[in-house]
Amino acid sequence: MGHGKPLSWFASPLIEQDSTTLTPSSPISSCFPGHADSYSITSEKSRFNSPECGLHHTRSTCSKASTSSTESSHSYHSYDMPEFHRHGEATTAELFYDLFFVANLSTFTSMLEINDTSSLKAYVGFFSLLWLTWYQVTLYDVRFSADSVFERVAKASHFGVMVGFAVIGPTWKPYEAMEDFRLYKVFGIMLMVSRLTLFFQYCSTLWFVYAAGYRKCILPIVMVMSSTLFAAIIYISMTEAFPSLKEGIQAGRIVVVKQQSNVYIAWYVVGILETLFTIGVSTIWRVISFKGTHMVQRMSLLTLIILGEGIMVICKAISKIVKSDAVFTGSIVAQIIAAILVIYWYVEFLYMSYFDRLHEEHFGSIKQQIWSILHFPLHIMLVLVLQGISILVIYRQAVETLTRLDSSLDFVRSHQHNYTTAQAYGNALNETVYNYVFQHLPKGVDVLKQIGMVDEAVKLIVENAGHNGTMAKDVHGASVNETAANAFAKAQNELMTATIETLFSGLSVTVPDEDGTGTGAGTGAAAVPFEDMMQKYHDVFVLVITYVF
Repeated sequence: MGHGKPLSWFASPLIEQDSTTLTPSSPISSCFPGHADSYSITSEKSRFNSPECGLHHTRSTCSKASTSSTESSHSYHSYDMPEFHRHGEATTAELFYDLFFVANLSTFTSMLEINDTSSLKAYVGFFSLLWLTWYQVTLYDVRFSADSVFERVAKASHFGVMVGFAVIGPTWKPYEAMEDFRLYKVFGIMLMVSRLTLFFQYCSTLWFVYAAGYRKCILPIVMVMSSTLFAAIIYISMTEAFPSLKEGIQAGRIVVVKQQSNVYIAWYVVGILETLFTIGVSTIWRVISFKGTHMVQRMSLLTLIILGEGIMVICKAISKIVKSDAVFTGSIVAQIIAAILVIYWYVEFLYMSYFDRLHEEHFGSIKQQIWSILHFPLHIMLVLVLQGISILVIYRQAVETLTRLDSSLDFVRSHQHNYTTAQAYGNALNETVYNYVFQHLPKGVDVLKQIGMVDEAVKLIVENAGHNGTMAKDVHGASVNETAANAFAKAQNELMTATIETLFSGLSVTVPDEDGTGTGAGTGAAAVPFEDMMQKYHDVFVLVITYVF
């Protein structure tokens, strides 16, 4: 920002009134229309004392004087409440703050996969805390922010809070049982810092309003300050509510016991209540409403940022398909086209048709505040829909590959009598799964465990396929014993389980762990039957369909 003079330590958010208009004896103005006391407006008084409105003057002359008196009356009523500086567009600091928001959203979206109801709730919960924190800061910025050293320090503090969101985002699984809640305690402190910063910013505004003589405007600002201070106290108090380290004895050893806590739910409750309280205060005391601010632009920019993040997520999904050397069949291409059309619909009909046709002058003070808070569910919907569409594109590709793999494996099994030895049959199975899945894995995907499972499964298949190495005699003959048959079937199951898990892991689709407290591929896969593994991926697909549509 360019300045013609040195940056002051503190800056008033008020527009300086013309001192020549009000006499020094004017009483303190009120924040409410219709509560004007006996202002003595010099220009108006001199106009009525003018001989132009004498008894012998024409009606037209007096009409002019009356018009001038009315104009002066409008000037009179403009002093009935304080006028705050308004920005026509977002400042540089506000835009940087929005960038921190999208960076957090991008990191969190890429790290946490929605594959069960617990992870879905965690995703919505984290986004809610992030959005409500952004919204609280934005409510102050659009109404009272004035460039000064103090405001820049406060903005740096808000940037630091956003960094705190980035730190905890990748590990945000509060529903899990864990050994140490230290990270969540630190996050509670970060939320406290955010609200305390807002408290001191409102203190600065209160000081300038009080110094300017707008005494009746003090109450709404004090009420908002009280809500931010109360929220800060709750956040810091909740850090002690999380469980401390607890030790126990397991297998004769002292270990740290995992514990579960629902304290984090209070964060959601406090965030929503303080936001509703702030909206309610600004609705009753309209002097601190959003009327005349650039709130519409801030909301449109954030909506555009969220749409952009959704486009990036879908493009990443397409790039994963490309990296896996997958064949783009007609159904895959149709799925991608459908995803692009959904994005186009949101951009064209939701964003352009909505925000481009939005006229701020048609907004009432109350309507605008309700309109702004309704963007909270709108943005949650956008994030979930675009995230879900990217998963559906990937899931379709996985199903296509799985269909071709299953067809090839059926061909190998149906021609097992053509293999002279069990080793040849095992090699054919190994080569098939390798050509369809393992050969096309993107870089950075850790499937060493699955590769080991496949090797072990092939080894068991070879060992239990036949006593003399011929499939025709032993697999279908009466001489095959029950133990060998069970081992053979188990090996086939583990081969398919490891292959399917690798296929979906290569496309970044995972299922919850056995205990339902986490996500990730490879946990306990050997003990999961093939049908159960497929059911888990089907459940993920059903969940995505549910929250998208």
